[in-house]
Parts: sequence; structure tokens; C-alpha cells
Amino acid sequence: MIVGKDKLAEAVAKALQEENKAKREFKQSVDIIVTFRDVDMKRGDIKLREIVNLPKTPPKEKKVLVVPTFEKTEYAKKAEPNVLLSKEELQKLQGNKRTVKKLATQNDWFLIAPDSMALAGRILGPALGPRGKFPTPLPGAVDVTEYINRYKRSTLVKTKDQPHTQAFIGTEDQSAEDLAENAIAVLNVIEGKVTNALSKIGNIYIKTTMGKPVKVSTR
Repeated sequence: MIVGKDKLAEAVAKALQEENKAKREFKQSVDIIVTFRDVDMKRGDIKLREIVNLPKTPPKEKKVLVVPTFEKTEYAKKAEPNVLLSKEELQKLQGNKRTVKKLATQNDWFLIAPDSMALAGRILGPALGPRGKFPTPLPGAVDVTEYINRYKRSTLVKTKDQPHTQAFIGTEDQSAEDLAENAIAVLNVIEGKVTNALSKIGNIYIKTTMGKPVKVSTR
């Protein structure tokens, strides 16, 4: 591990302290930013698109759209997703660009039964792609309740063409210790997916929605 929980918690506390002075009128998200050094992103030195389950569930859960099979519908309902559609309801969205764009904007995850994936790609794909979102297949198990709940407390770690990644780790009303634990979960995934991660990871920052990035001390 490139940095300990105490150093992460220290940076989180500082970021939250600065924002408490500002007294924003909305609940801010807290992100971790990780920069990379000596890498060529165009060459594909680092490619990340990883879903990370946050150990400390944020009060602000991610919004999930689910298209289950008929057999899995009742299990999906138990997870109380933001949107629950049948395959037939998804089909009816064909050509309704306004509604599709709204769904793409208002939801974070799109969990789709395998037999509806091609349909979801055709109908939702054009709106999801530009927003960096994508449909994810539901597993084969009938009881998908916990699987859906896991996505409600997950974050996405991804890279594009710049040598850094920025990921949601919680909200400002969580404790610095809990946010630091979520940050560690993100860092663990990065270190597990990036070859020679310790030499390629540059700086680490903690940032609230409106606040300035606070650098994490790695000394």
C-alpha cells in the first residue's frame, strides 16, 4: 500500500474542514484523485474500468436501473432500484430519445438480464456511451437482490486519455475514517490492476465537489 489509512484520513479531514467553513447548501460528494507518472495513455499503458464496492456505504446511494428476467423481477424489487423495467417496457422506449436520455442522466448503473443486453445496447447505448456509462449483465443466480444492492454502494474507477483517475468515495457527512477506508478500497483495486503500480502512481488527492484538491502525504 502506497499510503496508510491515517494519512488518507488526515487529508479527508482537511478537505472536509475547508468545506465546513464554506457552508454549502447541498450535500457534497467526496472523491479520490490518483495521478500516474511516466505513462503513455494513448499507448494504453494504463486502462482502468473497474467497479469497486465501497466498504462504508455512503448515505447517498448510487441510482440503479434494472431490467431483470420475469423470474428475477420479485428479487429485483426487494433491492428497491431507482428504475425497474421489464423487457417489454424497455422495448417500448425505442425511438423515445428524450426519455432514454433522462434515464441515462438520472441513473449511475444499468443492470440488464443477459437476454436483454442486445436490446439495451441498441436502445440505451447511444445515450449511455457519451456519458461514460454502460450496461452490465445480471448474474445467472435467481436471487439478484444483494447483487443490485452492491451496485448501490459501488464506485467506478476508470481512465480515459489523461494520466489520472477520479472516483467517488462517499459524501461529506461521513466520517474521515470511513471515507479513508473507502479510499483504500479504490487504491487496492488500482494497485491490483496496474503493473508496477507503486512506481507509476504519482500523487493522491482528496476533493469535495466544490472544494480544492487536498494532497495526501505519502511520507
